[in-house]
Amino acid sequence: MTPRPEDAPPPEFELPLRLAREGLRDEAVAWIEHAMREPRVAESARDAATAALVRVARLGEDAGDWEGAERALGAALDLRPKFPDLHFHRARILLAAGRRAEARGALDAALALHPGYVAARVERALLDAREGLIGESLAALRALARECRIEEPRAFERGLARLEEADWSEAGAFLGRALRLSDPALEERLDRFRALLDGGDAGAAAALIRDTLEQHPGYPDLYFLLGSAELRQGHPDDALASLARALELHPDFHAARVQFARALHATGDTVPALRALGQVLEAEPGHAEAEELRQRWSARVPAARGPGGRESAARKGS
Repeated sequence: MTPRPEDAPPPEFELPLRLAREGLRDEAVAWIEHAMREPRVAESARDAATAALVRVARLGEDAGDWEGAERALGAALDLRPKFPDLHFHRARILLAAGRRAEARGALDAALALHPGYVAARVERALLDAREGLIGESLAALRALARECRIEEPRAFERGLARLEEADWSEAGAFLGRALRLSDPALEERLDRFRALLDGGDAGAAAALIRDTLEQHPGYPDLYFLLGSAELRQGHPDDALASLARALELHPDFHAARVQFARALHATGDTVPALRALGQVLEAEPGHAEAEELRQRWSARVPAARGPGGRESAARKGS
């Protein structure tokens, strides 16, 4: 009896990923597709190839190359057609490229494989709204709210309100926060942002977030991160503008309000900074950072002492 041949070892994908990083994404996809046509390719190699193709797609997204990103995901789906995440990722890229009908088909494919896929259901509802089916969209989202845990009910309601106002970007941001939905491509960019900031390159970190905001303009967390990077750069006025936008989108964003107070303090506006800290402490009395800053700054500005850092009558009258 002839022994069964061993599975072929997984191919090395560093070369195609290097090609993709250099902007040669079509060549990278072709390389991986060719490798997968080799006889006796192991299942582990297919998984590795799928992961590499997803990485190529994300590099395409970063460059705004929707066609290249979609081609990479199409190749990944040829390998793993029953992965709902791949169909959902492809739908997001098709939406970014303005190909709504194809995006709808990709979302339907994801939901056929995984009917409870919350992110796909939200994206499907937002697509309905964009195409004028506001009532159907709201009904679908309210049905989803009855089935799923809403982590931030206020954000969910604000998302519905933005949807009724045809503000799709902010609606998606509020709904995503309310349901704690993650975006792997966005998370990857945030990891790069944190690495740049930790490495002392606040300028490159800020530039990365500005680029990301072009695709996600309704996300308060991005404005918060941008303001933090600008403050690290020594640009408190820019930081104030970014953090004010974060707070406009999410008034209960305590971390952003504390950072806003830091930016005010950096410009010499200590009393308004103490007022901002007071707002945080009023809503969350145990907020350690806000309390520590309030005590430190109040000690340097005696006239501003008092609950929440409010000015004294003597200071107001001066």
